[in-house]
Amino acid sequence: MNMRAPLPPDFKPPWWATRESRRLIIGLVMGIAVVGVVVFDIAPKLTTRAVREEKHDPNAFVPQPAAPEAAVLKWEGILGKAKDGTPIDDQDEPYLYLIRSLSRMEPAQVAKEAKTVEYKYYSKMPVEMRGETVKILGLFLQSNPIRVDAAPGGVKFIHRTYLSDLSGAEGYVVDLLEPPGELPTRTLVGMEAVFLKLGTYEGKKGSVQAPLFVGKSLRTVKERMAESPAANLSGSAMMGIAVGAMILMLVLTSFMFKKSKPKQPPAASLEALKS
Repeated sequence: MNMRAPLPPDFKPPWWATRESRRLIIGLVMGIAVVGVVVFDIAPKLTTRAVREEKHDPNAFVPQPAAPEAAVLKWEGILGKAKDGTPIDDQDEPYLYLIRSLSRMEPAQVAKEAKTVEYKYYSKMPVEMRGETVKILGLFLQSNPIRVDAAPGGVKFIHRTYLSDLSGAEGYVVDLLEPPGELPTRTLVGMEAVFLKLGTYEGKKGSVQAPLFVGKSLRTVKERMAESPAANLSGSAMMGIAVGAMILMLVLTSFMFKKSKPKQPPAASLEALKS
């Protein structure tokens, strides 16, 4: 029969073997798990939520294949002369005609005809999309004024505005008749505009092709409310909350450790020992 030697009365186990250390380790593991869930699961889902909603909009407009024998071109047929793959700087007849036409239209009339269109249709079916008034929701990147030489409809300057879609993977170019004002980069904006063509321009990494639109103005859009209030938080806010939760957990665990530590009896004074 194995008998363990009794521990001395003043024996103190190492810190890592105490109940308090186990509590602290559990708290650390839980905190790291919370941060991991927020960073790698919750935050990516919240970031792409609006993108998924846009792609799966049941009311999105689906262009139909053109029937050349019965094609009816809008805008008096002038936009049918637009050529895809040409530079966005070309101020040709369709471009000037569209600016002149929009300058005479009320914003309410433009908005009334606008349709929601999935981004893929601009490159897959540019002929069918040409002349369609569409709703655009994107992230503002930059805007520059450009002179219009012919001044159609009295418009002497347009404001070439570059946007990205909500995923940041695709881009739009919209020539606005009204200046967008000073906006921070990646501001969520919306507008109604008329698709003209697939235009090309020189980007930082070479030639870029993007859908070119002409519109009257844009507006800032507040982020859409999601089912959960947490879905309205930005990625940095979610990270801050997760880190704060972990720090709070560590503080509480440390407090529990100090509270559970037995108090040492006060040292006897020299006079008490002599008595």
